Amino acid sequence: MLKKIFAGLTTVSVLAGMSATAFAAETQTPSGIPLDEVGSRIEQWASENENEYPSFAVAVVNGDELVYSGAFGYIDIENGIEATPDDTVYEWGSCSKTMVWVSVMQLWEQGRIDLNEDIRNYLPEGFFHNLRYDEPITMLNLMNHNAGWGEATWAMQSTDENDIMDLGEALQYVEPVQMYRPGEVSSYSNYGAALAGYVVECITGQSYADYVHEHIFDVLGMEHTAIAPAHNDNEWVYERRQQFVNYSKSGDSWVSNGHQLCYIMPYPAGAACGTIEDMALYCSALVSPENPLFENESTRDELFSATMFCGSTDIPSGFHGFWSDNYEYANTLGHNGGTNGGSANLEFDPESGIGVVTLMNGSGKPHHAMVELMYGASVVELPETVGGDFTPQDISGLCISARSWRRGPLRFISLLGLMPISRVSEDEYDVAGMYTITRFAEDAYYVQDDSSGMAAEYRVLDDGTRVLDISSAGYVTEKGLIAELILMCVYVLCVLVAAVLLIIKLIKVIAKKNRPYAGSKVVTAAQIAKLVSVGVILFWISLLTPQYGLYKPQGVIGCFVQMLCFAVCAASAFVSVKALVKGEKGKFKYIVNLLGNASFAAAMIVFELMKFWSV
Repeated sequence: MLKKIFAGLTTVSVLAGMSATAFAAETQTPSGIPLDEVGSRIEQWASENENEYPSFAVAVVNGDELVYSGAFGYIDIENGIEATPDDTVYEWGSCSKTMVWVSVMQLWEQGRIDLNEDIRNYLPEGFFHNLRYDEPITMLNLMNHNAGWGEATWAMQSTDENDIMDLGEALQYVEPVQMYRPGEVSSYSNYGAALAGYVVECITGQSYADYVHEHIFDVLGMEHTAIAPAHNDNEWVYERRQQFVNYSKSGDSWVSNGHQLCYIMPYPAGAACGTIEDMALYCSALVSPENPLFENESTRDELFSATMFCGSTDIPSGFHGFWSDNYEYANTLGHNGGTNGGSANLEFDPESGIGVVTLMNGSGKPHHAMVELMYGASVVELPETVGGDFTPQDISGLCISARSWRRGPLRFISLLGLMPISRVSEDEYDVAGMYTITRFAEDAYYVQDDSSGMAAEYRVLDDGTRVLDISSAGYVTEKGLIAELILMCVYVLCVLVAAVLLIIKLIKVIAKKNRPYAGSKVVTAAQIAKLVSVGVILFWISLLTPQYGLYKPQGVIGCFVQMLCFAVCAASAFVSVKALVKGEKGKFKYIVNLLGNASFAAAMIVFELMKFWSV
């Protein structure tokens, strides 16, 4: 679970300055399996674990050689459509981002982009509308996911092909609010990766899709992969994607979720779709001695070199957009991905040249099982202590993911992800009984559970915000989080009380025992308004999975409804004040009503339920 949450990021000790000799042909995997036995070992796992997948496809490469490709199970169980390695297409999800970084490095090789230049110099003038800071945002910020953005409020995908926009228009539509200064906090950003793809468009004058086809797909012979939002840049893929059915596991069974065909509008971040054998061609190119994606070996060396380190240690935590993992016998680079339709994993060992890719119409064990076959078990080992005595510090408290809605009308939802960090000893902490955090350097901690672990940098920002950065997954302890949590609980309590009181009133009305009092109609209207207010939030939450955000009309209408609810609650509070001034009977009732409505209205303001962002 920890690996999934923190995106499989951990320590790695080599990679910078590699030469072509690092890609020499191997006779066995790093885990010791002879290459001619890889297929049988994979097939054995698949036959012994048939309940762990509806279908999955896997391929293993050794430099520019395809060692094995295979597919197991069904892409449509109900209709008996079996998966095949050369005819079944799956969605890559965020593995697509790696092609953005390859594209950027191709332009870097040509001298057409400076990774340290402010990207606004490559974009149309006035492109951004929600930046809070004047500091430059560089391509390295986008690669390291620390440009300062959290989650976007507005929808990134649609189930209607007619909603698809041009990439630049889509990015302006979904632009999130910049929450932190560039470089301060890591926050995994689909928006930032897609923006990097748009920079490629602006520099080359080609659409990103056309650029990828010309400079990656065509170069590698990837004839069965699409990258455009609707996959209509490849008719073969477009037709086969219609057969694909997504499944989720329920008990011992896989339950159909339908085709789950969604169109990702900032598409460089996750829209690639194709066969496992095409994905193998791409993985092979990343470790091939022929180096087909770049003119110079030094460019690939640069791509695989570290761009971030964990605090003052020498532990790398980012590699030009690629992620690292530690196993018993290899340090790997790659990326994983997930969409409404399925999940994917791309992983390779630059030193041996052994790579493995997996695709699935669901999510589950095959991804990690295939990786462990190639590289051994995940390493969970506390790094050696750096330096001597540490400066005393306490990182305990409530923390929240920087990749959340900290601004705008979805802000309330972000509090559902609060994580408590409690101190166990001077340098050890517990996170809700799920993870342990151990200090091993002046500004670094090790976060782990039973199956995986990773190094995390600790820093305190100028405004007092405490940051625990686990590569692209930053967690912050901001001032006021406890107050926000209390206010959220008050909000929920007010809704529950309002629901109970309405039920009691309904029973009294049916029994004809209801007795109106001064302002009772307004008070009742406010109780209904509280249910409507939380109903709007629940409606917004229901849209997040299919849309990955809100369409602006949904946000605007919802915010207007929240305004009306706020006005009714304010009116109810005013009625109580008026009744108290006049000395009406039932003083306690009016005091409770005043406090409840005032608290509820305050929560609506704090959580920005009535604020229109980017409209």
